[in-house]
Amino acid sequence: MTSSLQDRWAALSPAQRELLARRFKEQGLEAVPLDDRRQSGQGGRPTGAEPAFVPKRSRREETMDFSLFFFSGDGSTEEGQKYRLLLESAAYADEHGFAAVWTPERHFEDFGGLYPNPSVLSAALAVLTRRVEIRAGSVVLPLHHPIRFTEEWAVVDNLSGGRVSVAFATGWHPADFLLAPVQTPEYYADRKGEMLRAIGEVRRLWNGETLEYTDAAGAVHAVRTLPRPVRAPLDVWIATNGSTETYREAGRIGAHILTGITGSKFAELEEKIAMYRETLRESGYDPDSRKVALMLHTCLGESNEVVKSKVAAPLKAYLKTFISQQRNILNDYATLSEADLEVIVSRAFELYYEESGLLGTPDKCAKLVETLRDIGVNEIACLIDFGVDHAAVRESLEHLSGLKERFSIKEKRIQDEIDS
Repeated sequence: MTSSLQDRWAALSPAQRELLARRFKEQGLEAVPLDDRRQSGQGGRPTGAEPAFVPKRSRREETMDFSLFFFSGDGSTEEGQKYRLLLESAAYADEHGFAAVWTPERHFEDFGGLYPNPSVLSAALAVLTRRVEIRAGSVVLPLHHPIRFTEEWAVVDNLSGGRVSVAFATGWHPADFLLAPVQTPEYYADRKGEMLRAIGEVRRLWNGETLEYTDAAGAVHAVRTLPRPVRAPLDVWIATNGSTETYREAGRIGAHILTGITGSKFAELEEKIAMYRETLRESGYDPDSRKVALMLHTCLGESNEVVKSKVAAPLKAYLKTFISQQRNILNDYATLSEADLEVIVSRAFELYYEESGLLGTPDKCAKLVETLRDIGVNEIACLIDFGVDHAAVRESLEHLSGLKERFSIKEKRIQDEIDS
């Protein structure tokens, strides 16, 4: 990293660095260190890095589930078949034993603009598939009335034969709250509280309870939503970018966790998962009955070099777009030249490729999967729509399916028999 860039980075306040890191997470791409603490050494391994992370326990007897995650589809494209990758990949996941297909809720941005309403897309996936779980990843619940949410997703659950599961999120972008049922600053400020309150209502409505709501004229109505879902109770997830308190809240209400991480924060994730499972236990839930799913950018192939060349342009393009947007927010960042921006983007990509994504050959990726399994992750939500061409995604899915089998129960039993 150049001296000029070091000076510019040092000029940012801790609060500004924290803001930048948080916004990486909020955009679905985990933050990476943008300083020069770890310079590249031989073999692609950074020198001066901390010793290799060692999980506190080995979970070699446990399996790992794999699901497909969609987040980044460009909504501004003029392509005639905008949802071809989603539909074809969901059909593949259904046929090859993947755990689930996740679709998000995104508004008012090209990046992710293919996904304004996960219930609509999930309805299509429900009739296209037979086995794979249909998941929202995530619904920004404060943007929805609990009644309307329950009605829509009960339809999807019926269409799928009872395969619906939903991750809830608080939302963060103020413009998205144009869609919220309440238009006040206070509602936005308390969006986490509103999400948790609404989850309670959704669960009760989903289970067939009758709740009272007041209309615009002040009249009270007893409401029981229809249609009745096939699967009850609703399988609830909480999406979090790493907030310790959100992990606790998820444990208190018995929800699964959907999250993300960088390669340098395995120890932090391990601690949070342990805390989450302890909170489940304290709240009366079986801690082994709930899952932690980790979202990772995913592209596999026969050669690390080939995969790296395929993912470099789309990941760098997104990183550059994102960091450029921060110039409107962080005044100190506005002074970065294009050359400095390119250095930051290149550094961020190198770290992300080596440490924080399911990127490369199955053997390279298997090492990361083993580490994640050992720290308590139960499922990898494989983000596949980040700009890699469709042919590369299809090839990647073949390799990913093979990697999945390495961590399946069937493969474990075969290996146990060989070892014995």
